[in-house]
Amino acid sequence: MLLMSPLCSHTLGVTLHKITGEWNLQNYVGHDCYIVAASAIVYNAVGRLEEDDRLQASFKQYVERPATLCIPLLLAAFTLSRGSKTYASDFFALRTDFWLTVYWVLLCSTLGYLLVFGSRALLVLRKDPRSRNIANAYLLASASGISACAVRIFTALAPPLQGPVAAGLVWLFACLCGAGFALTSAESWRQKLRWFQRPVVHH
Repeated sequence: MLLMSPLCSHTLGVTLHKITGEWNLQNYVGHDCYIVAASAIVYNAVGRLEEDDRLQASFKQYVERPATLCIPLLLAAFTLSRGSKTYASDFFALRTDFWLTVYWVLLCSTLGYLLVFGSRALLVLRKDPRSRNIANAYLLASASGISACAVRIFTALAPPLQGPVAAGLVWLFACLCGAGFALTSAESWRQKLRWFQRPVVHH
């Protein structure tokens, strides 16, 4: 989220433009990080349900390949769009042209797909009382992320709806998603550490 913030646009964005000649490159990098994070969450969720061999096969087919293909396609669409040629303090609020619309649809479709794919595994996990709270929190964060993607696709395809209100709505859902995943991941890691730190009982 930091890479997509106006503060980063004013600082890192300007620096990257001086080096590469491309505006808003930090947003592209931030969006790539979102794809990687969503893929990691799917891997973690599916990993609790499947054995290693099946996990590796399903992850490669349904997650790794789409995500890997998406990143260079995003770069191509970004480079061709006005997003790389126009400074924007808030990339969500930048009005789209054809290639920027392609960029948003491709990005948000991929993210939405990954989040839905992971949510299917989380719905199974929540049946286990030990995983229910964490799974529920992840599901809420995923729902926020899917909502952000849906709003961004809809407004990208409907230019008259673009503007500060639409951008604010995307920011709201995206921040809820990012914060939810960060807090839930931290809590999940804390629970794992607590399990490893349990005192050993000697008989």
